Amino acid sequence: MDKKIMALSLLTMTILAAVISGLIITTQATATNSTTTDITTTTPADQNSLFMVDIGKGGCRGRGGWNKGMGVLEVSSEYTARVNAILEADTDMQNLISEGYNLTSIKPIIKSVVATDGMITTKATTAIAFLENGVSGHAVAIIDVENATVMKIVITTITVIDKTSS
Repeated sequence: MDKKIMALSLLTMTILAAVISGLIITTQATATNSTTTDITTTTPADQNSLFMVDIGKGGCRGRGGWNKGMGVLEVSSEYTARVNAILEADTDMQNLISEGYNLTSIKPIIKSVVATDGMITTKATTAIAFLENGVSGHAVAIIDVENATVMKIVITTITVIDKTSS
């Protein structure tokens, strides 16, 4: 039992480190000095077409593995506008924007449901919005698109001490 807990703990820490590293790398690659306060996306449309899927019980190799049956998903301007409207209506998001955070991308979370008759319904009822404040701050907002609410905001602040400059 202790080995299971240890393995799950290590797996969780590895996933968390990968997510944080991805955010840091993304921020450094797209660092801008923009001070705009409107909430428009700055990610090109071709990069905004990725979507997140639940890996599920089988992991990335079980039940089809990565990219089995998945292609590029284009997010409509109406969906993006709806998510933007939800973000603009939230007071916590307004505070982040006033602090200098910029919306960099919106990613829909795709959910497929198989009914008892075998019919499959696929919807993007939830979205994730990524925001950044220069290179030192990141925020991730989870949005319930169906109920038009921001469910959760996670803010990460990064401090870099550069000791290489003379």
